[in-house]
Amino acid sequence: MRPETRWDQLTGRRWGTKGITALTQALAAASSLRTDTGQDGQRATWATAQGIILLANHTNRLTDQAKANTGVILGNCPTELIALAQRLPITATGPDNYYKAFPITTAGTNEQDLTTATAHLLYEVADSTGAAYEIARATTAYTAAQASQYMNTHGASTDTLADFYARNADALNLLTLLADTTDTGIIDAANAGAAASTDQLTITTNTNGQHTITHTPTTTPQPNPTIPTGTPGLPAPIYTNAFNAGLINNPPDPNTTTWYTTDTNGAHHITLKTNDQQRNFYTWVTDGSGNSPEVADILDQNGINGNPERWRTTDDFKEYYGGDDW
Repeated sequence: MRPETRWDQLTGRRWGTKGITALTQALAAASSLRTDTGQDGQRATWATAQGIILLANHTNRLTDQAKANTGVILGNCPTELIALAQRLPITATGPDNYYKAFPITTAGTNEQDLTTATAHLLYEVADSTGAAYEIARATTAYTAAQASQYMNTHGASTDTLADFYARNADALNLLTLLADTTDTGIIDAANAGAAASTDQLTITTNTNGQHTITHTPTTTPQPNPTIPTGTPGLPAPIYTNAFNAGLINNPPDPNTTTWYTTDTNGAHHITLKTNDQQRNFYTWVTDGSGNSPEVADILDQNGINGNPERWRTTDDFKEYYGGDDW
């Protein structure tokens, strides 16, 4: 039986909350394979696209767990979320092909149907702290990896790094706008997810001393994540990129710093798991980011605050993406 036939059977069945929750769990794992460059990546992308459309038609069946699982699915669609945030076609990859992924429309999935479904699903899970955490964690880890690899090819610059994270922040600010900008819990969850993205990063060093950041896509939501109040999340991955791209003039001493370490290959790591680490890191940033004023002036402008660049209201977003009946 062809995959399309099996999927037609799934689409036509009656779904309850238990079935939808199980389906979101399976789709979360499948969506993590989208970065594979072979047939597995194509199949995973097709399955993810079909799943998004199906879930958008059953949003009244999404439990809290299903919303967290859906956050993983959407987090593994970072280029699509960034495109939605910037009112671009959902297959856009940014200038100079910033992002690398199979188009979500692979295998002939209708672009308009998928655009509407993705926007609808993002809108429906935006009130979930679990979904916000997972979307921010996966999307930001992907951004860190893509920024690293792009700069290794085109040259490191603060402006390029800021551009990557501005796009990332725009997607996360759209998420928090859809939730309700007065709900600081969602903003805190998105910031916590962005900060936790450093846990998904692997940093390798080649013979020329060049550091390359890659990321491990999310397969399951993190149970009961720690969500501190009022902590900015994007500086941790941004400065991970900046350190490893050689943009910091005066790195701290790893032997006397709680949040900063270097490994045997000279790669730089930021860990923010305790209040002490967070406090010391943000003090270092506000004190001048290691005597790197240009880095601080440009990079510290990116943040998650519920104010996306191209959207003013939730109703504006719904109208643009055909959400009168959501």
